[in-house]
Amino acid sequence: MKSAISVELDGTLFTCDEPAYAALRSYLDRAGARLGSHPDRADVIAGLERSIAAKLRQRAPTHVTIDEAAMLAALKEVGRVDGPALDGSASGAEGGYSAPRARKLYRLRQGNWFGGVCAGIAAYAGIDPVIVRLIFILAAFFSGGIVILVYFVLMFVMPIAVTDAEIADAHGGRPGT
Repeated sequence: MKSAISVELDGTLFTCDEPAYAALRSYLDRAGARLGSHPDRADVIAGLERSIAAKLRQRAPTHVTIDEAAMLAALKEVGRVDGPALDGSASGAEGGYSAPRARKLYRLRQGNWFGGVCAGIAAYAGIDPVIVRLIFILAAFFSGGIVILVYFVLMFVMPIAVTDAEIADAHGGRPGT
């Protein structure tokens, strides 16, 4: 017969069978590993425990032993613990590391002077917009104005980043500055 293990989550005492406890421990251990030495590690773990407790309360009364199926269903509802480590200590071999998202070319309203083309190109290239503007000005001067026509074409061809997700995509998946 499987033994029962008592676990306190968010001030509520739950009784779990061994496989349910193992699933919970594994989930929380992965969360702890993902967070590493992040300064808010304890708060995030406590938040996960609160969420798990809320899901378990919905599934079963507190006097019922939680089995593995109920625990796995609750953990699935809370969500996977993955993505890059918050303290930057994870390696690709750990399995949860994800590469930065590809940048997308958008015109940006934030920090634009005229049309947002240079700001968008700068975000895409990951450089300062002033550098892109200087290149455009020098190129316009030395090309006899052809680059000015290219700039106007780009104003109509490049989409404008409107949503937060599009702005983040313009900066490679991280919010722009």
